[in-house]
Amino acid sequence: QEAIWLRPSGSGKLPTRRPEAMALLLSRARLALRASNALRSGHHLTSYSAVGPWSHFSMRMRYTMLLKNQTDPTIADYFFEKWVHDWCADAPSYNYWWVTSVAMGLMVGILTRHWFFNPDLYGRQQESRKPMPDRHRQWAYSLPYFNHRMRNLSGKYRWCMIDNEPDWADFHPIGYRPNRKAIHRRPWMWCFTVPRYAIEDPLYTSVTHENMNRIYEEIGYS
Repeated sequence: QEAIWLRPSGSGKLPTRRPEAMALLLSRARLALRASNALRSGHHLTSYSAVGPWSHFSMRMRYTMLLKNQTDPTIADYFFEKWVHDWCADAPSYNYWWVTSVAMGLMVGILTRHWFFNPDLYGRQQESRKPMPDRHRQWAYSLPYFNHRMRNLSGKYRWCMIDNEPDWADFHPIGYRPNRKAIHRRPWMWCFTVPRYAIEDPLYTSVTHENMNRIYEEIGYS
């Protein structure tokens, strides 16, 4: 390709080259003019598509599956371009995507656990008026809440987080779950506010729930 300068019509002379046209031909500005619009601006981000299931073309084909207002391909192209520009062109927001997704997942899991397994929560008023045999049957559904594996794994480290009476929930008087016992060491690597072993704490046996009950019983409280 040659860049030439065309004189106005009617001059009667052949087109001739100009020095600035030759300089433009050899410069990088010419390469920028030949680049696509996606490379020269951030507006049309879908003008180029890679190959694969996560490409622009693949996402465009699936974009209208859950949308009921995209009745025309042109409208769908317009809104897909707006979606890519608003949601995918802001790279610093990706970390907030993950934080929000994890927070929402934890919220759903925690609330579902309480709603289905915590006997202190109920959604219907009639649940509090049932006879005791039916209440015992409902309380039996809450056994995973009282004896959950994650609670058993983390409950043994209460003495590392609770300064006063860390064993307050170890003994279960009714026997819905096995009685728990504190572990002899602190958690590995991330808890340094307590001694390495429980036996090294001089006040551990003094602040336990068992010792507090003994003190109150000695002074007349039972």
